[in-house]
Amino acid sequence: MEIKVVALRHLQRVLFLPYFVSETTDIPLFPMVHTDNDYATTGHDAVLEAVYLLYKRQGTSAEFREANQRAVASMARTSVQRLFVDARLMGVVSPDDQKWVGNSIVEQLAARAKGSYLYIALVVSEKIFTKLAIHAIEEISNGKGICLNRHFYSVSEAKHWLARQTREAGN
Repeated sequence: MEIKVVALRHLQRVLFLPYFVSETTDIPLFPMVHTDNDYATTGHDAVLEAVYLLYKRQGTSAEFREANQRAVASMARTSVQRLFVDARLMGVVSPDDQKWVGNSIVEQLAARAKGSYLYIALVVSEKIFTKLAIHAIEEISNGKGICLNRHFYSVSEAKHWLARQTREAGN
């Protein structure tokens, strides 16, 4: 059992995926992975009640767009209104891709979210170009009235904020 736990902890560090320990079985529980490639992972975190999108490296515009489409597909598979995005390794995003996310992807995500309202928590790096891209996307998406989008510099702060966000359908 010790070898399995150590191996799982190593896997968690390598994939940057958080895990939780079951209170009844003491077995590490990973969030459900819906899609995974060398650029990004998408899935559902049942503990946080959120879809997640984890970027693993800087990518092309096509990779960025495809990963965001996979996040939309993950949102369609669940009944949540939260999205957790770890963009620390995402790198630079073009202005066209920023507008595309803010004007298209956020609307698609919100349309599939519980109550048609979306809460987005993004973990970003301190790199100026990443911060500028995230800020541009936040301004576009928050102005639509279909989501609340915030960025953070730590995973724990982002998850803490996201876990507190809830909105009843019709409000």
